[in-house]
Amino acid sequence: MKNLRSVSFLVFLLFSVNSFAQTHTAKRGVVTCPISNGYYEYLPQGYWDNPNEKFPIIIFVPGVGELGNGTTDLDRVLAHGPANQIASGQFPNSFTVNGQNFKFIVITPQFTQGPWTGHFNTFLDYIMSHYKVDINRVYLSGFSLGGGTCWSYVGEKAEYANRIAAVVPIAGAWAPNDAYCQTIASAGLPVLGMHNSVDNTVPTWYTNSWVDGINAAPIAPTIPAKKLIYPLTGHVCVWSFDLNLNINGQWDFPAKNVYEWMLLYQRNLAILPVTYTRFEVTKQTGKANLIWSTAQETNNRGFYIQRSEDGINWQNISYVNSLGNNGGDYNYTDEHPLAGKNYYRLLQNETDNQLRYSDTRMIEFSNSVQITVYTNPVADMLNINTNTRLQNARVSIYNMSGQLVKQQVINGTGIIPVSLVGLSAGAYIAHIQNEVVNEKLKFIKP
Repeated sequence: MKNLRSVSFLVFLLFSVNSFAQTHTAKRGVVTCPISNGYYEYLPQGYWDNPNEKFPIIIFVPGVGELGNGTTDLDRVLAHGPANQIASGQFPNSFTVNGQNFKFIVITPQFTQGPWTGHFNTFLDYIMSHYKVDINRVYLSGFSLGGGTCWSYVGEKAEYANRIAAVVPIAGAWAPNDAYCQTIASAGLPVLGMHNSVDNTVPTWYTNSWVDGINAAPIAPTIPAKKLIYPLTGHVCVWSFDLNLNINGQWDFPAKNVYEWMLLYQRNLAILPVTYTRFEVTKQTGKANLIWSTAQETNNRGFYIQRSEDGINWQNISYVNSLGNNGGDYNYTDEHPLAGKNYYRLLQNETDNQLRYSDTRMIEFSNSVQITVYTNPVADMLNINTNTRLQNARVSIYNMSGQLVKQQVINGTGIIPVSLVGLSAGAYIAHIQNEVVNEKLKFIKP
């Protein structure tokens, strides 16, 4: 009995530790957009305790020295920002602002090259769809190349700026632009720019001009942009996410640290009128099968189904009517997906003419499949020649009357034999198919 109690206590302790401990996980080889194959994920204590709880999120975009393949190079992103603090055990479990306690999700992506704003928006769509994020508390920061991504993303479109609750570019490598400054100011986006006073790589006047340009915009920002210029020399991540920016009275800063400064601000985005419970895209005999379910729908006419080959440029490929306010289960099959990567999303068509997008899903089909009959006419052996490895591909042989006369499952690459023993002379069609292959070949048996 004593041993049983000990075991029970250990099991309880194990589950308690898993429930309450924060985690920092390398997500190697996870494709989030066309130019990102991995990221680091930090989940706070208690993340899994309440399925309905949402968390603020920090996305920190590293510099050019941290670019990489998302797998073997991924640890480079631990060099700066909150990921560095987390890895060294310095990141606080929680922050208290205005009497309210907050815990952050922290995502640190690795890109293969400097991200375009469309690429970054696709990446953000992925993160928002895979984590329990408070959509009103999405915070963006980055260093050097990543700081430039901050400026360009929130400056290019009001749609992008309105997704972010506050932005902190550090030595941002993106030249100031009056139109972008006006977009940021009009969006009411809180800005905190940081830089060393002497930087021979990204000039300090970039940050000064961004902040001054935002504050001088024709439509003045509701929250004036701020900057911290450190009396230091060099191109480094000056902030390093200091935990006390007011130490020794050096700065007149409205919060103890940058984390608390971020949490002073939030958006006021409305909950979407459609509540999704599922959105999946799967392969089915060379086709893409889309399945989605909704728990409720308000003022929704239906869904445009959109597809893209790069996650940036989209086209409508079909339309599905709404099932009504109570929602339900939907499905659509893309009979002719693109060779290579296919990105899918749903565009809600609301009765008030508002357009809202679902999360994005990606699926990939081989773009170089070549299957032929090796020597034709054939004798008692059909030799199928393929340049791609087939896995559990079904070969169905039909006569010219459309009757199925033989079936066989094949695997492998190169020349794969299929026995024709027992078939009479005549013309036939071999239909070869699995999740990525759907080919029909005509051959003659003399």
